[in-house]
Amino acid sequence: MSRTLFRLAAAVFAVLLLAPAAASAAGTIRLTSDRYTVNEGDGDAVITVVRDDTSERGEIRYDAYYDRSAEANQDWKPVQGRLDFAPGQAEAAFRIPIVDDSIVEGPETVKVGIYGPYNARLGEPNRGILTIIDNDAVGTPDQRDLVNPLGLPVAPTNGNPLQGARFFVDREWGLAQMAMKKHRRSKGVQKLSVIADQPETKRFGTWTKAPRHEIATYLQRVQAEDAGAIPLVATYRLKHLECGGVSDSPADVASYKHWYDEFAKGIGNQPIVLFYEIDALITMKCLSGAGRAARIDEVTYAIDALSKLPRAVVYVDAGSGLAHGANYIGAKLRQVGVHKIQGFFTNATHQNSTLKEIKYARQLVKLTGGKAHYVINTSSNGQGPDVPKDRVKDGNSYRCNSPFNGLGPKPTSDVPAKFKGLDGLIWIGNPGRSAGPCALKIYRKVPPTGTFWFDYALKLIRNADFRIS
Repeated sequence: MSRTLFRLAAAVFAVLLLAPAAASAAGTIRLTSDRYTVNEGDGDAVITVVRDDTSERGEIRYDAYYDRSAEANQDWKPVQGRLDFAPGQAEAAFRIPIVDDSIVEGPETVKVGIYGPYNARLGEPNRGILTIIDNDAVGTPDQRDLVNPLGLPVAPTNGNPLQGARFFVDREWGLAQMAMKKHRRSKGVQKLSVIADQPETKRFGTWTKAPRHEIATYLQRVQAEDAGAIPLVATYRLKHLECGGVSDSPADVASYKHWYDEFAKGIGNQPIVLFYEIDALITMKCLSGAGRAARIDEVTYAIDALSKLPRAVVYVDAGSGLAHGANYIGAKLRQVGVHKIQGFFTNATHQNSTLKEIKYARQLVKLTGGKAHYVINTSSNGQGPDVPKDRVKDGNSYRCNSPFNGLGPKPTSDVPAKFKGLDGLIWIGNPGRSAGPCALKIYRKVPPTGTFWFDYALKLIRNADFRIS
């Protein structure tokens, strides 16, 4: 560097050192609190920002983003922008739009923050939590419309509360829809639309750690994506362990009851068709005496809690005609209080033919007082049961992803009137969902339980028979 350039640089540096300190060093800009609250019905939340040096103009950027409980665009509208301060102005505010829905959710939270100040330093607090206070409460059983509990546009006329219902088809997160995206370059992927175009029964269970929030969020999404569609939901919360001397401890029973209390609160006043607790009754025989007593206590409690929901149509699992006899299951249905809910469903984990299951279900109706209604799972019974050669050794049917299985009648509530008490044929078992390693006797490699099995789904489609037979 030449001496002239060096002197010039030194002069500039000296000017900078002697210049008045930037306004950013003089004052701070901050949120008024790190905790805010807003009522769901207020329309929006107001977040105030203040500064302590108002001598010049200033600015700050802000945003509101996802937290662990509130859902963007369902509970609140994300915002991002800039606040400008005029000379002499000490405070400004931004607004976060709040969505007032009818979901019973409890308090939910959103993170808010400010950053990028001009003519000020970032003060404390600059991050905060906005709590949205729910304004909805669960209705009471006496508010239930006995003829039209789902609030359908045209009220049912035949005693079937599902009559005319349009069930929710999950175009975004359905198992088959997601598989079509994942395997979009695979041969035959378009055939999956046979499954993807039908309503999927969404499952919640032992993997659902926050039942109240998760079911409320799902029902809220259904409402937002397809207003008027009725969601189909199934639960699988019990722990099915090895047979013999098995029973839930008092702590496990308490945990089970708490889970269903929270789940019921999450449903609240929303219309829903609920298939309660797959395998609840057919797995009881192998329990110890204490285990059976605990199971009856758990199921009775949950049915009672769910029966109080004003717009939920609830069915409890009643096994299959391929499992225990009707007398045994009929006695258990009476014991757990099937009369408190709409009725029961069958064939959830079996592939008995539809007509045989209807025959079995009608036996159960008689055994439970003649008033219960029922639904038949037809997700993989198009070819009927895959009956083993040695039924003593292997049971009445291969239930675990048999290559013989095929899709059965498509989901509908438009069922023949001759089948009295039949409310619908529904795909309660999600077609293509892997049953896990129990199928290793048939296949070399099996996807983990609960994941979508592309090749097996294509087999179900190839073997499909949509006739009621």
